[in-house]
Amino acid sequence: MARRLFLLILSIACAHARTPEQQAMLKRADCAELLRAADEARAKGQTEVAADLAAGCPQDKLLLLVASAPAAQALLWCGRAQAAQQKGCDGQLVSELAAKLNPHLTLGPADPATPPDPLLTGALDLLGKEMNFSWNADAPDVIVGKLAVTIDHFTSATVASVLDAKGGKQRVPATQHRFVAKAEAQVELGQKTRTLHATEEARDTTWEAAPKLAVAAKFEPSVPPEDELRKRAVLSWLRALAKALAAEPPEGVQISDDKGCVAYGLSLNLTSGNPAAAAAGLGDPAKVAACEKLLGEPAGAGIPVP
Repeated sequence: MARRLFLLILSIACAHARTPEQQAMLKRADCAELLRAADEARAKGQTEVAADLAAGCPQDKLLLLVASAPAAQALLWCGRAQAAQQKGCDGQLVSELAAKLNPHLTLGPADPATPPDPLLTGALDLLGKEMNFSWNADAPDVIVGKLAVTIDHFTSATVASVLDAKGGKQRVPATQHRFVAKAEAQVELGQKTRTLHATEEARDTTWEAAPKLAVAAKFEPSVPPEDELRKRAVLSWLRALAKALAAEPPEGVQISDDKGCVAYGLSLNLTSGNPAAAAAGLGDPAKVAACEKLLGEPAGAGIPVP
């Protein structure tokens, strides 16, 4: 009995002992090498070895590695450290990196027969490439409801400083004009439907003539045409959508590149309420396996994102 217990303890100790190769890696202190090796160990179920290797990458060096990488790879470095039970990156840094991720997403209506809104397609023509958005009525990643754009005109009394006939400054009673363009539409974000809003406004003042002060009247406010304000509001709405999708990427995101796989991993963590879900491979098995291959992760390592 004592012999069996000794052998069991010995086998456990050997299972967590560092190999010569791992010891050499720890001496080199190359964070990228250590974190990838930690993923290898984690995929084999060697969680303590993974933690030991990842601990060899101190926080300052991890942050340097993150700062030098594109958003998708930076999030993976953060996630590899976290998956190995190390500190990883704080929430603010993760949010900043997610906002820069911009995976390719298609927008479209609930009903494929619904024609695209001209204002939205115009905004996509201008910003689609920058935000990596495109329109797909048949199988969109993100379902967008009917876009409503309105313009309201508000006035209020004020006092304006204006030039008189001789170029001097005079203060006269005036009217301030505010033209507010509002754009809103319902969007599926995560497992909820939300209404996103965006506004753009233009302001100017008008006044009546003041003959005693040699001030000429200004009857019409100088603001962009209403069509231009509508376009600006929809552009702002599209930016608001990009920000919302960075915080809540859809599970249907395309996984054709590292951005898509990282966004898919972030979505798994968010929808499950488990920050380790993606690293544990708890998503669609085929998609997780495809992403492991695309990201150069060992089978069983999942998608290590924070």
